Amino acid sequence: MRTALLHNGTRAAAAAALAFATALGGAATADATARGEHGDHDRNVVEVKIGASGIHAPETAQAGLVAFHVRTDDPNGHFLQAFRPHRGVTVRKVLADLGKAVSMKPAAAAQGISAVRDEADALGGAQVTPSVSETFTTPVGAGPVVLLDFTAFLKDPAHPVTRMLNLRGESAGDLADFPDSIVITHETSGGPRFDVNGLHRATDNVLVHNASDELHEMALQPVKPGTTDAQIQKFFGGNGSGQPPFTGPSLGLGVISPGRTALLETHHLPPGTYVLLCFVPDDKTGRPHVAEGMHKVVVLT
Repeated sequence: MRTALLHNGTRAAAAAALAFATALGGAATADATARGEHGDHDRNVVEVKIGASGIHAPETAQAGLVAFHVRTDDPNGHFLQAFRPHRGVTVRKVLADLGKAVSMKPAAAAQGISAVRDEADALGGAQVTPSVSETFTTPVGAGPVVLLDFTAFLKDPAHPVTRMLNLRGESAGDLADFPDSIVITHETSGGPRFDVNGLHRATDNVLVHNASDELHEMALQPVKPGTTDAQIQKFFGGNGSGQPPFTGPSLGLGVISPGRTALLETHHLPPGTYVLLCFVPDDKTGRPHVAEGMHKVVVLT
């Protein structure tokens, strides 16, 4: 299958990025499988519905290459996050530290996000609307996975809404072909950044790899045509005054741990101008990564 990565001389760079991502974090499935051209035989699909009535998902599923297909009926959109506490760490402890991480106080946010990074594997998530569902696919071994309603958590961290999913057995899953595009989150001398390779279409499936030593997400926010990264930086890097250029609710991939890889598929995403954003607080300053320059405007046809 020929993909966007084969155009405009980007194949070599994409191949190198994919090899790097595979070596560090394990790769997700290919877009050919994701789009159903070969079915879902390489993936274990978990259907998840999230909204005002809570999280609806099966109690058990097959371990291996797990594809979480997430949808919502919430007109304002909803955010699902998946994680697995490390051995000896309770879910309550992770959620307590996550509550600190979403604090408006930078020192508390830095302390909380550092603790969450060390206490759990962040497996990814989905930010969805009624018109745009998403599937995020990532390798997950046997054991419990916590599904968290992050939208509800931001409103009331003291009363988290969760559902436990128990993954059983083992199964094979591998990358059979190039995805449409690759995004690597990494550290630079100027702060954390998105390295975007070949993301040109609204139908693109995006392989996201976290090559840094911090937690990162890849929110996907629609913005006004002509929006620049300089404008995004001015809004988030300054005092937040003025009107943000957003034209709709946030979509995109939830938080993944250092070294992890996930494939994001957005279903029925309209073409337009979007900005990739990471709102995860920095583990030293407590400032959202977007304020430190972690954003990238893309035009999707």
